[in-house]
Amino acid sequence: GSGILQVVSKTISTQGSQTIGTTDTQIGTGTDFDLSITPKGAGSKFVVSARWFGEVATAWNVLFNIQRDGVRINTDGATASNRLGLSMPTHTYGAAANDDTTPEIMHLQTVDSTGSTIGTAITYTLVAASQANRTMWTNRTFATGTSSEAGVSELMIMEVAA
Repeated sequence: GSGILQVVSKTISTQGSQTIGTTDTQIGTGTDFDLSITPKGAGSKFVVSARWFGEVATAWNVLFNIQRDGVRINTDGATASNRLGLSMPTHTYGAAANDDTTPEIMHLQTVDSTGSTIGTAITYTLVAASQANRTMWTNRTFATGTSSEAGVSELMIMEVAA
């Protein structure tokens, strides 16, 4: 049959900072940006969506990817380049840098069509890389206070029957 077999999702509200390095760096704290799904079908496709809210130094240099069980997907086999990504944070402040109270937003959606085995869990992870180490805050801006924005992030996976 066809159609959506299941949807799993999680909302991440944890606020924190980290360094995004020159190789894929898992976003957030611990497993915040991991999401697992246990396939109900054989050979299914998975629609993976990620929405990240935060602020990162020189957002125009940061690229986001999705890993399946620790390996990047949908980048044509080029897994090592820190200049290759599925999406970037949307730069929200003019032409100059403003690493203070100007959050970025990143949304990506991709289809993983590698197939699946019923009952064997798959874990998808949101990662990012840059050409140099960058400071990233998730779910808030660099500065805090009543004039600073905060938000939440979200991951979702839909299993679609083959």
